[in-house]
Amino acid sequence: MADMRNLWWAAGRMAFSVAENNSWRNQRWHDSLRRSATLLEPVWPKHDTGGPFNFALPTIALLLYAGPLDNEPERVPVEDIVTALTPRRADEDTPSLEDTIRAGLADRHHDLSDDSKLSALVRSLTAYHEPVTHTASGWDLPAFEQTPGGSLLDAGARWAHHRFTHHYLQDSVA
Repeated sequence: MADMRNLWWAAGRMAFSVAENNSWRNQRWHDSLRRSATLLEPVWPKHDTGGPFNFALPTIALLLYAGPLDNEPERVPVEDIVTALTPRRADEDTPSLEDTIRAGLADRHHDLSDDSKLSALVRSLTAYHEPVTHTASGWDLPAFEQTPGGSLLDAGARWAHHRFTHHYLQDSVA
């Protein structure tokens, strides 16, 4: 139960920390976070305090927020979310998740180079991080403490894609 409270606390905190004024964009952001937390609740890890699942909440919320304006976040089918979270192959012509989110935010007239709270969130999630396999003193980290590198957005998307596929789409996967 405490794990669910942490998920919803994080969603509420993010809803109000990114909101900037009382516009329709704030309402869409709140709706996107609510839908993200609702989808994550059944697959949220019990007894874990850290890991890539922490970045799934803002990743899915940004995807829903940046989606087409005629799609309300609560009406986007899970299949569409899983498709958007699918890792992109290097030879595909489809845009990456990051490109999709950036394009949707630009359509909503967000300037991601400004100092707004939403821009700061996007920058923190899309910044590239080197892989971590050793401590600063050179000791090998255990496998569960190693990180593959990349962005936090990609880590959250990979985690959510796997969990959503097996939880929500298990009949179509079998």
